[in-house]
Amino acid sequence: MASVSRARQSLLLAGLTSFATVLCVSGEAFSQSVDLRGTAIVRMAVELDSADLQLGELLVEPEASGLIGEIAWTVIGRVRLDIADTLEPGEQEGQSAFRGAMNRRLFLGDDTDLELREAYADIVKGNWFIRAGKQQVVWGQADGLHVLDRINPLSFREFILGDFEDLRIPTWMVNAERPVGDVTLQFLWMFDHTYDEVPRLGTFAVMSPLFVPQVPDTFNGEVFLGEANRPDRFVRDDDFGVRLTGFTSGWDWSLNALYAYGDGQVFRQTEEADRIDVTPTYERSWLFGGSASNTFGKATLRAELGWQSDVFSLLENRLDLGGVVNTDEISGVVGLDYQMNADTFLSAQLFVRHIGEAPAGLVRDRTEATLSGLYRRQFRNDTVEVEALILQGLNRGDGLVQIDASYELSDTTSIGLGVDLFYGTLDATFGQFSSSDRISAVLSYNF
Repeated sequence: MASVSRARQSLLLAGLTSFATVLCVSGEAFSQSVDLRGTAIVRMAVELDSADLQLGELLVEPEASGLIGEIAWTVIGRVRLDIADTLEPGEQEGQSAFRGAMNRRLFLGDDTDLELREAYADIVKGNWFIRAGKQQVVWGQADGLHVLDRINPLSFREFILGDFEDLRIPTWMVNAERPVGDVTLQFLWMFDHTYDEVPRLGTFAVMSPLFVPQVPDTFNGEVFLGEANRPDRFVRDDDFGVRLTGFTSGWDWSLNALYAYGDGQVFRQTEEADRIDVTPTYERSWLFGGSASNTFGKATLRAELGWQSDVFSLLENRLDLGGVVNTDEISGVVGLDYQMNADTFLSAQLFVRHIGEAPAGLVRDRTEATLSGLYRRQFRNDTVEVEALILQGLNRGDGLVQIDASYELSDTTSIGLGVDLFYGTLDATFGQFSSSDRISAVLSYNF
């Protein structure tokens, strides 16, 4: 029965892919005001330790865009078939803990899901530019490390591997911008109650005590994980953001304010003689900050700084304050980019988080720091690209090394190879996945 189900899913996926391809080829005949395109990607990943298949994915993203009067619209879909099914087994039952009702995927069995990836309309009215619908909004200029970029939640299906744009979960919102003198004002109203999607099972299930409460070795009772208390009230539980951006004396800058629920769950705990109850909740906070960047010859200096209220950190003693403490947090990142020549790019970043006064017994350090380094080189008239990235945790000595190479076979087709290597102890951010090192291959086709 499983093989029949999988065959049906494969036929359905092939039919959807063929239909999207036909539409794109015949787009001009379909309508001169509608542009149809898309991407089909095949990805394979094998774990280095066990040689097991970690990922066997076919991803198809058809995209349509056009005009209705003066309103421009864009719709992007996603069909994903992963024959390995090791990254998020059983997620169709658990996604309600993380995703709002209007942002959930449709699962066809265990290995296939369909998703409306983005769907928005662009409206220009006087000095206002308004984008309404399901979309991504990026704040800040840091690469892969969060300070101000807190608008869209993330999918940790592959932890932080892959393209960061694909890690973001597009959400429903209204994004309005207008010039005010020499600056630009942006207002965000986010009414999609979707938060970080963290797999509880599978290859990249988060297990580090930095993020998940731990059960003592001496405890022989039952651990009960309750349903997440996810906000879902219209307007009252919505998120709001305001940003000013400008250019002054060579500096691109921004001032940011965000009033939103944190995208990560807060795990409150109670313990009885033979039972531990864990209740996931979401908590509101304020985020204030800003960013600045300037170019000096071949070098670009970037910086971000943010202050956030109501940040919850785990305590070693679950009987104290429910196992969590509420503090404020200051975070910042400084980055330096250097374009050596037309083909070679270097970048380095230092990311620091520091929480306010807290009682003894924190699981994490009050000050946490991560260093990143990036090297990118292009060859053969930019048809070949090699990239190496290292993320180094400075508190526990753990980290991640990623090396990727890609080759453009044509304007529409490219292939790539990559390796992802984790190191460190099992209680650290990156080290918890030290047994999940992998080598991967990808084939991408734009139609």
